[in-house]
Amino acid sequence: MAFCGLPWPSVASAIPHHTIRIGMASPGGAITKVTELDVEKYLLGVLPQEMAPDWPIEALKAQAVVARTYAYSQLGRFGGQGFDLTSDTRSQVYKKPAAPAPLVRRAVKETAGEVLGWHGKLLGIYYHACCGGHTTSPNSAWGYTKPAPRPLSGVADRYCRHSPYAHWSSYVSSKDLLASFGRKRLLGAPLRSFSIAAKDRAGYALWFKAKIGDRTLRFAAYRVRQALGNALPSLRITKIRRSKAGYEFFGEGLGHGVGLCQWGARGMASRGYRYEAILNHYFPGAVLSVVVN
Repeated sequence: MAFCGLPWPSVASAIPHHTIRIGMASPGGAITKVTELDVEKYLLGVLPQEMAPDWPIEALKAQAVVARTYAYSQLGRFGGQGFDLTSDTRSQVYKKPAAPAPLVRRAVKETAGEVLGWHGKLLGIYYHACCGGHTTSPNSAWGYTKPAPRPLSGVADRYCRHSPYAHWSSYVSSKDLLASFGRKRLLGAPLRSFSIAAKDRAGYALWFKAKIGDRTLRFAAYRVRQALGNALPSLRITKIRRSKAGYEFFGEGLGHGVGLCQWGARGMASRGYRYEAILNHYFPGAVLSVVVN
């Protein structure tokens, strides 16, 4: 399959066409049944859950390629439980569509079979709502120690500046912060101070420093965010200010910050960029490939 005008060479990736077994999850996370779907039909139920179905077509096409790449790269992840992916946020959110929106159907059809590759293999891929000005690497987002491939090393991004998540503030009580540290024996001591101990080059917090009683300790930032959940929208934190009985965080972006910035993709598409250029921006050096039977 040939691609015209791509910012990178096209290659045929030796990935067999595959159906995907989806573990359909209840609101509580329990798997209630397993559904087997063709990958392209699966994407029709993923795109409108992961990106607004009325967004610009080129943003939806970029999302389709990323979601397809993620699906193939995660095949067998839950193999021991009898399925490949879940229908909730442990994988990608999937809901069987009554009638796919026209732009969603078009985005899947016009990118049929396309995935992103790196050094002849599928690229392990990620996406998030808004990076707030710079994407980051899996190392910063989740503490991975293996060096990130170039396409996931992080890029500056000026296209998500109009996102409602570009800037935020959030209050967290000292009690909740202490609980997020995961050490029950610390809960009896007062939290005297809390600050950022280290950031990565993209501005994401790597380590937090806390003075608890007479002890000063460091905590991995990603673990604190995982424990706090929605109370800490991202780790691209610009300021922490102490307030009554807690701390106010100021930051940029929503989500882990790795890979495709969805609001940035929307911004690029609104400026006339094609999906190939969007993918090239967020995954520099990756190769657009075709799944072949």
